[in-house]
Amino acid sequence: MRSSVVPTPTHCLLSLHSWSSLLTNLLLLLLVAMTRMQSRVEAELDFGHHSNIELRKYMRYVNLRFPNITKLHSIGESVEGHPLLVLTISSPVHRHITLRPHIKYIGNIHGNEVVGRELLLHLIEYLVTNYGRNRTITRILETTVIHILPTINPDGYERAKVGDCTSATGRYNRRNVDLNRNFPDISGYQEKLQPETRAVIKWMQSDTFVLSASFHGGAVVVNYPFDQRQGDLTRIAYSKSPDDDVFVFLALNYSRSHFNMHHSVNCFPQERFKDGITNGAAWYPVRGGMQDYNYYHGVMEITVELSCCKFPTARDLPDYWQKNKKALINFLLIVHMGVKGLIMDERRRPIANARLNVGERYVSFRSSKYGEYWRLLLPGTYILKVKATGFVDYMSQPFRVRSREIYRMDIMMTREESASRALNGAFRGSNQGEATGHDVAGASSTVTSSTEKLPSQTQVTLKMSERVSIAQITTANCLLVTWATFLTLGSHL
Repeated sequence: MRSSVVPTPTHCLLSLHSWSSLLTNLLLLLLVAMTRMQSRVEAELDFGHHSNIELRKYMRYVNLRFPNITKLHSIGESVEGHPLLVLTISSPVHRHITLRPHIKYIGNIHGNEVVGRELLLHLIEYLVTNYGRNRTITRILETTVIHILPTINPDGYERAKVGDCTSATGRYNRRNVDLNRNFPDISGYQEKLQPETRAVIKWMQSDTFVLSASFHGGAVVVNYPFDQRQGDLTRIAYSKSPDDDVFVFLALNYSRSHFNMHHSVNCFPQERFKDGITNGAAWYPVRGGMQDYNYYHGVMEITVELSCCKFPTARDLPDYWQKNKKALINFLLIVHMGVKGLIMDERRRPIANARLNVGERYVSFRSSKYGEYWRLLLPGTYILKVKATGFVDYMSQPFRVRSREIYRMDIMMTREESASRALNGAFRGSNQGEATGHDVAGASSTVTSSTEKLPSQTQVTLKMSERVSIAQITTANCLLVTWATFLTLGSHL
């Protein structure tokens, strides 16, 4: 028989308490689920090979955990639609800081060469967890903008096999194209650009990078430009670039900071790399390589070969990290050397895309959209030449770069019409027998010049004891979020 009892206010109150209890249980279950998910994320930070999904999950997690010093964005997609994610790390990261140099690290351009991919994930972890706790890392993030692209070839990675040290399985992208032979060549040679290649080119056009390194496998050596000889593209011989002195310095900085690369680690009997470095064309010529493309477009890039085995087992990864950690950090430090400054017009407005050359070094570089320029130089005396559309060409007085200092030289350029008016005025004054005192040839002028001292690289400290436990911090945050949610929902009951 159905009851005809009418619910009393007491029954309703008990019902509300029941709902509150149920909600509490649900929130506790949510907390457990989040903790378990966090454990899975923490597992991804172990030394193992991570799928494309795991890689993306970790990068998103870091961005959510450290929003003030990281920014995550995609520069494009692979043939199969995998996003090419870049994590930018700096403090602060969401606003432009004038003359703060940008440096990029790129891994996994060959899908089966995976050590760089994993090292860059661990470098991300090391940078974000040591900011504010390690003096060197803090200084790097407060003076540099670091861009990390762990994989440019996620499609090839999915076809590669663990333990395959020498084959080409997974090397190419989904269309069977070698991405490190797909960039436009200075000689005019160009294959059909792949989506991954176009993404990197567009990325380079959107930002002004000063220094770069890409990471490969199959050898243990640092390779630097040029990768081919103009006019004799197939000849194996040293191809010296105008900035050969700087490239040798960059290569030696990495190899000597590495645990044993500078001792010439020979993966094959016929290979001998003195000091662990080699000129690209002296090793073997490459057409359409990313390294030379970067150099011709203003970015000084080296190629780091990390391992004899292209796809080693996971148990070898901790050893690779320990061998490369100091080198990866030291390379970030040397972006602060040479000369830098601003290119401006008479009203001190920035001049973007001005073309600059150091002395007779014919490979030029360009100013950023903010009028900034940088060039890595070794100690010595130099002259800077600047050209910009609509402005009088500029040539500086000789300036001196000293060891462990960066020379700043801001340049004010004169518009051609202003120089023309000044020139006419000078001729009129001369015809009248008057001295105008106006130096027409020097219409463009140096505004300011100074030097900034840099920290010694011997001060680099990489103490693992200074690391922060991501799991502990994140679990605490989860508890706070859960408790706040419970209070909010409870207020509506």
